[in-house]
Amino acid sequence: MKFIQKRKLVLASASKGRKKILRDHGIDFIAVKSNVDEEKLIKKFKTLSKGEVAGLLALSKALSTFIERQSNSNELIVGFDTIVVCKNKIIGKPKNKKDALSKLMFLSNKTHHVYTGIGIIDSRSKVLLTDYEMTTVNMKKILKVQALSYINTKEPMDKAGAYAIQGKGKRFVKSIEGDFYNVVGLPISKFLNILRSLP
Repeated sequence: MKFIQKRKLVLASASKGRKKILRDHGIDFIAVKSNVDEEKLIKKFKTLSKGEVAGLLALSKALSTFIERQSNSNELIVGFDTIVVCKNKIIGKPKNKKDALSKLMFLSNKTHHVYTGIGIIDSRSKVLLTDYEMTTVNMKKILKVQALSYINTKEPMDKAGAYAIQGKGKRFVKSIEGDFYNVVGLPISKFLNILRSLP
C-alpha cells in the first residue's frame, strides 16, 4: 500500500459499504458525496453495454467531484457505481417501499448480474481511467411477507436492486459467482490492481 500512502485518495461517494471496504483494507481516504443524476445518465448511455454504463457512471461521479474540488496535483479521485441487471433490465435504487417490493419480487428465484464501475482521475497526470467488475448472483425464492419484513428494516431503500448482500439482504442470496465485494459496491482486488498500474 506504499503507493496509496503517497497520494491523497478522494472517494466520490457517501456509501457506508464502500467506506467500510476501504477501511477494512487499510486504505486512508476522504469521502465526498458526488452530485450526479444516475437515472438521467443511464438513459443517456442506454445504447452501451451494461459494463460500459457502470464504468461511465463511476467516471462521471469522479469527474463531478474533481471539478467541484479543483483538485490539487496529489489527489486521486475515485468513483464507483453499482447497477443490478436482471433479464437485461437495470434494477436501480427503490423510489419507495412499493417500488422496493416490486424489485425484490422481480429478482426472486432468478439469476442477475451486478456490475460495479470504477472511475479514476489522477490529478497529477490528468489521466482518466474506467473499468468494471461483474458478479453473478443467484437469488432464492422470496416470499412477499419476507420482502415486506425486510423493507421495514429500511436497509434496501438506498441499494441498487433493493438489497444489501453484506446486511440482512444476504438471506435472499442462494449463491454468487465472482467477487463478493463487487456486490457490496467496491471490487477491491480490481481497484488495487488498477492503482498499482498508475504511473
